[in-house]
Amino acid sequence: MSITNIKENGLINRLDEVKLIKITNKQGMSISLTNYGATLVSVVTPDRNGLYADVVLGFSNVEDYLKDTNYLGATIGRFANRIANAKFMLDGKTFHLQTNDGAHSNHSGAYGFSHKIFHYHTDDKKVIFTLYSPEGEGGFPGDLHCSVTYELTDYGEVLITYQAQSNQKTIVSFTNHAYFNLSGKHSNIFDHCLTIPSEKMLEMDKDYLPTGKITPTSTNTFKGQQISEVVQQNGMEVSGLNNYYLLKEKTSSTLDLAAELLHPPSGRRLQVFTDSPGVLLYTGDFLASTSIGHQGRRYSAFNGICLECQHYPDAPNQEIAPKVTLEKGAIYQQQIIYKFDTLKP
Repeated sequence: MSITNIKENGLINRLDEVKLIKITNKQGMSISLTNYGATLVSVVTPDRNGLYADVVLGFSNVEDYLKDTNYLGATIGRFANRIANAKFMLDGKTFHLQTNDGAHSNHSGAYGFSHKIFHYHTDDKKVIFTLYSPEGEGGFPGDLHCSVTYELTDYGEVLITYQAQSNQKTIVSFTNHAYFNLSGKHSNIFDHCLTIPSEKMLEMDKDYLPTGKITPTSTNTFKGQQISEVVQQNGMEVSGLNNYYLLKEKTSSTLDLAAELLHPPSGRRLQVFTDSPGVLLYTGDFLASTSIGHQGRRYSAFNGICLECQHYPDAPNQEIAPKVTLEKGAIYQQQIIYKFDTLKP
């Protein structure tokens, strides 16, 4: 494990606290993390021929993350995704949040964890990021103490564990916002093959908010076909997909497969496991960066795909959603595993 300063230029007063931490496993696979946003900066992994490449979108300098509006690799909290009209009720009281998506709140607005500098410490092949979010920040109730732990195993797994505790009843939903491109090149993700083991999804309105209905996946079903086939089938070559898929109800503490992404030309495969009730598929149709990415070019639409394991969007306002309330003094825990390997032709 190595730790280095990220290049600084004085854009923020605490920039000298921002670090880049790299972890390498016995097989030579590596991940890089930064305490700015508890962000997954890179994942360097081999193809079937042993050639290594970075398979997540990211930047080399913290200045680029400060300008980023796409949440590349960031930890999302206190609440992932949208909350309708930037408000919710809790025990009869209405809490108003910052609006940053029209009339709605998305990824907790400017007070979201993606914009925070976390404290951190290391433990073997683990990096533990910690953050304190005071009561009222972003409009949320309760003093929240949280941690995000990343671990790289020798089996090609990136383990992410979230924990949180509040001194008041509040709401919590975290996720990681990595954009994956298993080709390791500056290209679109249409030649990737995707499987999502779900037959149900949330019906969404024009603002990507749930209507309160659960529908069959129908033409949005992914069973190993190329992403381009489903996008084109839905007639969405421009606007892409932003779908929330329901995973099977939890009967134990085990993590279930949420998605499998395969890039046949390179043989690289990503399997995503989670204990979250669903996964948000975003094909990166609004992706646009003003900064140069890992591949030496600016990122544009469909250069990466997000598989965001999280609670239902707008869950506090949705009767059909599992509860996202965290009781005073209770421990919130959530897990995601990104497992990388290669398949032969």
